[in-house]
Amino acid sequence: MLANNETGVIQPVADAAAIVHAAGGLLHVDAVQAAGRIDCDIAVLGADLLTLSAHKIGGPKGVGALVRASDDIHIPDPLIRGGGQERGLRAGTENVAGIAAFGAAAAAARSQRVAEATDMLALRDSLETGLRTIAPGTVIFGGNAPRLPNTTLFTVPGMKAETAVIAFDLEGVAVSSGAACSSGKVQPSHVLAAMGVLPPLTHGAVRASLGWSTTAGDIESFLKAWRKLASALSKGQPSVAA
Repeated sequence: MLANNETGVIQPVADAAAIVHAAGGLLHVDAVQAAGRIDCDIAVLGADLLTLSAHKIGGPKGVGALVRASDDIHIPDPLIRGGGQERGLRAGTENVAGIAAFGAAAAAARSQRVAEATDMLALRDSLETGLRTIAPGTVIFGGNAPRLPNTTLFTVPGMKAETAVIAFDLEGVAVSSGAACSSGKVQPSHVLAAMGVLPPLTHGAVRASLGWSTTAGDIESFLKAWRKLASALSKGQPSVAA
């Protein structure tokens, strides 16, 4: 994984690639979260295979790409067997409209990435500064590590993620607890558990994601909702307290 989907922390993929190649292996990198936000040059990363998903960069859902660093890299056992129209890699008819839209989204993301990443980083830093100013005990997970410019995973001791998500929603702010692909689960984040974070904090982790359309006004609205939530939490109200 090039960048974690919960914390946004960027992994040292090039270092991992060197270890894998020294052992004679191939490295497959999940770059779904990173594409459109940081550089994803497969050659620089040293990856052999790179996975991308259109919907993360403004394209349609249900379309992705598996990029090979070289034509010499072969997938020995296709998951879905069929005709030879896709070079023996998979069966089925191509989703032409989806693929074209993916290409358009990729072109737009590439041309605007640096400017958008710069703007998102400034807004994310403003958000995190505001979170800590309002509630000095706020914990930003992975805050001291290189991260994506659009991701903040945070909590404050005593907060319960499920009720925090509801409280934000009532104020018109959409956040998530953990990964969107694991919504519906009540277990704490396995990512934070692997990082050594103790359960009292993992149970309160809330993720906020910024996008190309996020504005300073959106950050102000978020912090307004956070101020109300943090105030209720400090008073020990059961609606937001663990």
